[in-house]
Amino acid sequence: MRLKSILDTFITSSYYTDPVDIKKLNFIFSAIDRYTTLRKKAMEDLRILEVGCGRGGITFPLASLGSQVRAFDVDTDSVGYVQTQISKNKIKNLIVTVDHGYTFDDGMNYDVVIASEVFEHVLEPLKLAANITKRMMQDSYLIGTTPNGYGPWEIKNRANLTAYFRKWNWLRHLLGKSPYIKGSGADHCQFYTKKALVRLFSGFSLRLVDFAKSDSFLTIFGPLRKNILLANIDIKLADILPYWLASGWYFVFEMKTGHDE
Repeated sequence: MRLKSILDTFITSSYYTDPVDIKKLNFIFSAIDRYTTLRKKAMEDLRILEVGCGRGGITFPLASLGSQVRAFDVDTDSVGYVQTQISKNKIKNLIVTVDHGYTFDDGMNYDVVIASEVFEHVLEPLKLAANITKRMMQDSYLIGTTPNGYGPWEIKNRANLTAYFRKWNWLRHLLGKSPYIKGSGADHCQFYTKKALVRLFSGFSLRLVDFAKSDSFLTIFGPLRKNILLANIDIKLADILPYWLASGWYFVFEMKTGHDE
């Protein structure tokens, strides 16, 4: 009962409401719970680092666990919003700053590192992985989520002509807009297969210990995603379909060698 109460608080601490996002929160919580069980640690004793925290959809649930949470993002507006909420709600166990994943270094090591919807946005994923794994110890967990680079959702997005034309700098110039720079915004720079993801992280002494699927092909039908019934069908459908038909993936990697605490 106590674990369910902690999970309920974890979920309700987020502004996420879509079923696929709630599924992601459940996966992250389960991974952290597994870590504490295996390491015989209390959640309150964990140090957690979140890479690319955005506006705190995962950050605030992490803080609700009582863990010491450190988070950062490159977007100043998002970080400013999170910092305002920290002050407003007098959250004592959460620090958030503007930092870049390539260079972040607070000199600390963490039990759990979380990177949700981050690695598909960066031009140099190896550089990002190399830096954030320096913040891990032996047996630390890296919990991540990313789109299936060749799944239904990404295929739909790549077929979006409006998004394609939006990247034409000569057109942007005519419209008086600033130039498009690859890797500077919400667009995706990397398109992963499961094998490529495992290969990326295995190069940093990380071993895949858990893997799950987010949603499936119903996600491509725009407004239908907002239908709670269909969205719930979609996330359950993903569980029984082959991994390559999922629109997104969740994963947990374990550090087999690490930096001393």
